[in-house]
Amino acid sequence: MRVSTNQMQQGAIDSMLKQHTKLARTQQQVATGQKIFKPSEDPVAASRVVNLKDTLASIDQHQANVDAARARITFTEGMLGNVVEGLHRVRELTVQANNDSQNDSTRSFIAAEIEQIQDEILSIANSTDSNNEYVFSGSLSAFKPFVRNEAGDFEYKGDESHREIQISSTRRITVDDPGSDVFLEIKNGNGVFSTFDGMKNKGSGIIEPGYASGDYVSDTYAIIFNKTISTPDGESKFGEVPLSYNVVNSKGVVLAAGIPFESEKEIVFNGVHTSIKGQPEVGDYFVVRPSQHQDLFTTLQKLINALQAKNPEADDKISFHNAINRSLTDLTQSLDNILEIEGNIGARLNTLDRQETINDTYRLHVREILSNVEDLDYAEAVSRLNLELTGLEASQKAFTRVQDISLFNFL
Repeated sequence: MRVSTNQMQQGAIDSMLKQHTKLARTQQQVATGQKIFKPSEDPVAASRVVNLKDTLASIDQHQANVDAARARITFTEGMLGNVVEGLHRVRELTVQANNDSQNDSTRSFIAAEIEQIQDEILSIANSTDSNNEYVFSGSLSAFKPFVRNEAGDFEYKGDESHREIQISSTRRITVDDPGSDVFLEIKNGNGVFSTFDGMKNKGSGIIEPGYASGDYVSDTYAIIFNKTISTPDGESKFGEVPLSYNVVNSKGVVLAAGIPFESEKEIVFNGVHTSIKGQPEVGDYFVVRPSQHQDLFTTLQKLINALQAKNPEADDKISFHNAINRSLTDLTQSLDNILEIEGNIGARLNTLDRQETINDTYRLHVREILSNVEDLDYAEAVSRLNLELTGLEASQKAFTRVQDISLFNFL
């Protein structure tokens, strides 16, 4: 086999170029801290890098969603906190107005302040976020949720949807509550039944809101005070024997008859527990009926109407006190409903905190894996760089020694 001088020199040059190429790649790795620059260099590792970076981008988006959800939920929590503060003030004013030392003038002043609070709560219910979307409209965030019609009633223009946001690959969280849950779907009375006095009652009886026991039977009942009380000799003599009452259901069936009445003594039937304070007159009656949904604004409006009504007569005062007692009970239900929603909001905020920690831990884990796949081992790379540099220098020195060797020098 013959080896020409040109062939020998070309081989030496090729060897130097290969060494230089390897050295240049190692220098680039050291300069950038990366092991892979093109997918063709390591297709498997390159594919894994892409997947890991996609995972990191997804985690970053979930963390951004957590921040957005926290901002939205915190904003709602602040709005509801203002509502709760307003209702506490209304309750304080209502208790104050329920005192007989108040007169029509002072009650009208109280009613005026409650009207202002009602307007404030209505404004909160129609509040918008930084995107100019209505907070309590459900999914219909472009529509003002609460409006007052010509009859003075309040109408809800939103829907009952709960908006959600993705906070992990497998988890979503509710970020708002529709106005129907917050302000509309509130049971009046004690949440199970409501108590009412008869419109034509003449006595001083004031019925308590009461409570329901486990054997409660849902129905409308009337507590009717007997018009006459017969004595053993058959004569009717009012005041000589205790006043009694009958309990009748919606079908006219008498559940209890001739029960002696005592002021503030508990009246119990079919799981209903209530009492009547004061002294009813014969012919007076009280109604117990299942609780119904009553929006917060209507509750406030009924209270305002009761405060603005004139009460010159004693029997009107009794009717007023019954109306105020109902309003206080309805306010309690409204307040409890919003406090329950605030509790759910607090639970969601805690969930966001926990999920944020989980996402951070997961992101750190993925970054560690990505670093192992993508990042350069500097100790190994520097050692390899020195070795390749030495090899290149050796090949260059060898080339300078042999480049002038030629057979023609010996001819």
